Amino acid sequence: MPDKTISYEELAPGYKFPPATYELSDSFVSKYLKAVDAAGDGFVPPLAITACAIATMTKSVPLPPGTIAIHASQELEFLKPVPIGTTIECHIGVAQKIARGKMSMLVLELEILDKGREKVQSGRATVALPV
Repeated sequence: MPDKTISYEELAPGYKFPPATYELSDSFVSKYLKAVDAAGDGFVPPLAITACAIATMTKSVPLPPGTIAIHASQELEFLKPVPIGTTIECHIGVAQKIARGKMSMLVLELEILDKGREKVQSGRATVALPV
């Protein structure tokens, strides 16, 4: 969970969100699989890991009540299977900030490490935010 929040206006390319650590528990994976109507195989679905990382970022940027961040796109590289129960560390930085009328977008760089500090996922995700 992030230690502090930052306003959208303060975000700039190069900003690094505080790293966050999550245990990818059986309960979490089961809920994710149910939500996407999929069967499990003993490993954490790669997009479930991405969802954890993006949730980290959205908890750091306060939004007006009733608004949500929209995950618009991603380019991801999955480097190795992640067993259920693994603890991951999410590192997210702002690569680009784009304004389009009343909607703004953040292009985020993601790096996800396992407890051995081995990279399990990397890439970019675009999140649209009403500001």
